[in-house]
Amino acid sequence: MKKSLFAGMLVAGLLSTAALAADNQKYTGVLIDTKCGAKPMKADNPEQAAAKHPKACCLKCSKDGDMALISGKDMLTLDDASKTKAREYLEKHDSTKVTVEGKKEGDKLTISSIEAAK
Repeated sequence: MKKSLFAGMLVAGLLSTAALAADNQKYTGVLIDTKCGAKPMKADNPEQAAAKHPKACCLKCSKDGDMALISGKDMLTLDDASKTKAREYLEKHDSTKVTVEGKKEGDKLTISSIEAAK
């Protein structure tokens, strides 16, 4: 009885971990504050236009505002915890071009990891 209970708990744990991992996807794009992100979104290539935005401005404007990731032609707003991770990343790195892993719900992105884009 104990073995089957343990086996059942093990299988349930593995399935829930697999389901959580399946929700996460990788996105490559440019970190930007949402205030300044509206302008590049009007360009033919929003991600390329956002890459020209200064990191210092992104840090300044996102202090009291929201942050986003512009990936291709999509702008995904970061939740509060993800904004904190993104700001911490930008304080240590020069480039705003990143690859993040996270879960997208609508136009909201919750990131679990962030690294420099390769």
